[in-house]
Amino acid sequence: MNCVTSAPSLSRRRSHQLAGRLRHAVFVTACASLTLASGAFGQNDDARFSTWSKAEAAPETRGYKEAMKSGAAFDAKQRELLEQILLPQLGLEANRPTIERVRKRLREFLLGEIADEKAAEEAGKTFLAFMESLAGKDDADPVVRVNAMLLIGELQSADRKPSPAAATVLVKSLSKADLPAAVRVAACVGLARHVEATKGLPEEQKRMADLATPAILSILKQAATPETAVENTWLASRCVSMLPLLGPMAATTAAEVVRIIGDDSRAINLRVRAAAALAAAAGPDSKVEKAAVIQAIGGLAVAALEVDVAAADRLKLARAFGITDGQPIPGGGPPGGFGSPDGYPPPGGFGPPGGGFGPPGGFGMPGDPSGMPLTEQFIPREVCRRAAWRLAVLADAILTDDSKRGLAMLGGAPAPADPSLAKSLRRAAMDLDTTPEDATLRQALTDLKQDLKRDLKPPAPAAVDEKPEPAAARPPAPLRPATS
Repeated sequence: MNCVTSAPSLSRRRSHQLAGRLRHAVFVTACASLTLASGAFGQNDDARFSTWSKAEAAPETRGYKEAMKSGAAFDAKQRELLEQILLPQLGLEANRPTIERVRKRLREFLLGEIADEKAAEEAGKTFLAFMESLAGKDDADPVVRVNAMLLIGELQSADRKPSPAAATVLVKSLSKADLPAAVRVAACVGLARHVEATKGLPEEQKRMADLATPAILSILKQAATPETAVENTWLASRCVSMLPLLGPMAATTAAEVVRIIGDDSRAINLRVRAAAALAAAAGPDSKVEKAAVIQAIGGLAVAALEVDVAAADRLKLARAFGITDGQPIPGGGPPGGFGSPDGYPPPGGFGPPGGGFGPPGGFGMPGDPSGMPLTEQFIPREVCRRAAWRLAVLADAILTDDSKRGLAMLGGAPAPADPSLAKSLRRAAMDLDTTPEDATLRQALTDLKQDLKRDLKPPAPAAVDEKPEPAAARPPAPLRPATS
């Protein structure tokens, strides 16, 4: 009797056990799904994906890698793994110290070695959409947003060239004035990579010019303000540097570049780079008024040197009055004059302790072996070499040393004054490079002003006849442009 009744009891126990195992399996599966979903935008709590190094070593990631290498399709499961678990790694706080490496590994590990072309294209689209969204999130960390935009600029198509789809996103982001400047800078870096990749490919160059030029012009037209001067100048400088790689410059683009060359409110280096870009890309269709632009370049060269001299003169005056960082040196300047609070020289004069005028250099200044005082340099050597670079670039913009390229060659043979101005700029650049000193820069400014006055002066008025013809009988004199 017990044996008969025990069999159903055993069967019921086994049924309960099987049901329990089934419920446990369902529970585990549900937990796994919740864990996967919770990984969106860096909120994954699974310790296996808490950092990129762990995520890269996880079985799921390795499985994705092997599937892509073997030619498998990029399906919904693969997309979910990227969007919910792996791509959010860029935004995890734990990965912040190594975010640059994480950005590089995301692209190399997850997009590299995809055998199927269609799968590679779909994976790239997933990357692009995710990173564009992340770069545009107002509440995301600025560092994360910048790296997301940099990653967009690094995306490649199946032929290992910059992704055309990414270029569209970069151009759109560069044109967005409401994006943070750092994100737009990152977009500009990526766009420059795309522009450089078109070198030697006329069709690609034309396609990129049509896509990128409107965004570049939007940057060049933005007014520089004190609050945005640094980022505006950087963006504009990078944009004008792209223009020669986009083929012959259109008239509207050339007009904007010419405007920058003559704009005293813009940074000197930006204006110098604009002159170089114009010389490299201007053609017959650019509609450039050669004489006016060359005269503007000469004025820019003078202005650049004057800025350096003015800064040196302010420093010299500040030191004379004992002012440093806008504050008087105690006992060293007004009120009270030179050297002491009451305006009189300190005991012993201006020399070292002990009185007198100091060593052979005189007045406490060190001297050279001949006993003559050394001249104090108020213009640093680095500033002199920067001035040399500026003058050399402007000289080449007018006419290169071999007389084969430059704005002077537009529309035929150059005017006699053009080679002369280019030579003056080049000679001053060489002098400053050889002797980067205060006196050399000041002399270069003096000489250049004289050369400009001689070479770019307006034409002299016509001599008046003693017996002029009646106005009605004399044909009007033709208008003559200033000699260029």
